[in-house]
Amino acid sequence: MRAHLYPLKFQPILKDKIWGGEKLKEEFNKKSNSKELGESWEISTVPGDISIVSRGELKGQSLQEILETYKEELLGHQNFKRFGTSFPLLIKFIDAKEDLSIQLHPNDNLAKKTS
Repeated sequence: MRAHLYPLKFQPILKDKIWGGEKLKEEFNKKSNSKELGESWEISTVPGDISIVSRGELKGQSLQEILETYKEELLGHQNFKRFGTSFPLLIKFIDAKEDLSIQLHPNDNLAKKTS
C-alpha cells in the first residue's frame, strides 16, 4: 500500500484577483492567460477547490479521496487523530502587483458567531 504514497504533485488551482499580476506565470510557470493571476493554490481541500493529483498512479484522484483511503498512512498518526480526514492546511502562492490591505482572519468560533 505504501507504494501509492510517492511524493504527490497536484494540479494548481489558479485564482484571478483584481490585484493579481503576472509573476506566477513568469517565475513559477503557471499556465494562465490572465494578466490578473493573484493566487495559485497548490494544496487544498476547500470545498469546491479540492486538489487533484497530476501524475503517477493516483493521477486524477482528489486529495480528499486519498485522505479517506490512506488516512494516517498519509497524514501520520497524531495528525489523523487530531484532524481526521480534514486536511488542516491551504498552501498557496500569492502575487499582488500592489500592496494589499492588512487582513485579519478570525478563529473558527468567532467566524461562526459573525456569519
